[in-house]
Amino acid sequence: MLTFLTHPVVLLTLGGAVGTNARYWLSVYITARSEQWFPTEYGNLRAPLAIFLINVTGSLLLGLLVLPLRDPFPRHLQHWWILFGVGFCGGYTTFSSFAVDTVELIRKHHQPGMAILNVALSVLVSCAVVWMSIAGMERLQPTTPVMEVEGSQKQTEP
Repeated sequence: MLTFLTHPVVLLTLGGAVGTNARYWLSVYITARSEQWFPTEYGNLRAPLAIFLINVTGSLLLGLLVLPLRDPFPRHLQHWWILFGVGFCGGYTTFSSFAVDTVELIRKHHQPGMAILNVALSVLVSCAVVWMSIAGMERLQPTTPVMEVEGSQKQTEP
């Protein structure tokens, strides 16, 4: 039974389902709450704001999980990485919704400047959050830097 529960397909399915539900319900909540922040004429910014916040928090979570669960990929933590890193974070964050919202800002709402700002902020802030979360985790859990060399061997830096 434990072998079935720890099979990657089961872990991905469970993590993805929980992440997808978290994304949906948080998006509904943020969109509803942002009605107070954006007047009606700026209502088109509600969905991009929700996706932006979801992608940034998902990037933060994934960045926090990389060192303890994936690098260096410890065999005994492999299941947790698949469940949370790949499954939950993969279901929680959403590049496709980000792309649709960005295109709709241009095509439907005729706001190319907001579309460009959405792309720039989403990419830059998400990458910055991942960078900072990994750096923070490195301070908590120092590791020996590893570099890739040809032939898929790993070598500790001198």
